[in-house]
Amino acid sequence: MIGKNELRDSILHEYKVIKQLVSKLPDGVENYRISDDQRSTIELLRYLVPLGPGTLHAAKDSSFAWFGANAERFEALGLADMPAALDESMTEIAALFDGISDEQFEKGEVAVEGMGEWTVQGWLLNTTARFVPAYKLMLFHHAKAAGNGELNTWDAWMDNGEVPRPAPAS
Repeated sequence: MIGKNELRDSILHEYKVIKQLVSKLPDGVENYRISDDQRSTIELLRYLVPLGPGTLHAAKDSSFAWFGANAERFEALGLADMPAALDESMTEIAALFDGISDEQFEKGEVAVEGMGEWTVQGWLLNTTARFVPAYKLMLFHHAKAAGNGELNTWDAWMDNGEVPRPAPAS
């Protein structure tokens, strides 16, 4: 079973990769849409930035109310605001994890309307740990489709700004 700190670190890694991807977005990508019925890049980021903290608040409160209470703040974010907003999300994620005891993590109950009943651990594995990487990959695809042809798998999975990029195989 995955421990609380391992899960926290995994989610924080995803946010670091997202921050790196933001730094690699091509100019003019803010309103780019892969297709007409998908989110624009800025809409995707405005959804992604609060996703981790919001699902953690839902675990704490058994409610998605935090998202509604903070919607205006995230809707006001522009592309230039995203690195700082991602830093704030990472700080909040770490603090929220610190507020969960190991016993709460393993045995605490979460019952969000329409989402069933979970342990805190199960909730975070089935929401935060799934949703954040999925939307991160959407951001990766936005960056590639909008013109950054230099991106590769490393950028989608490992480039958190801390791990050196391996030399190309010869």
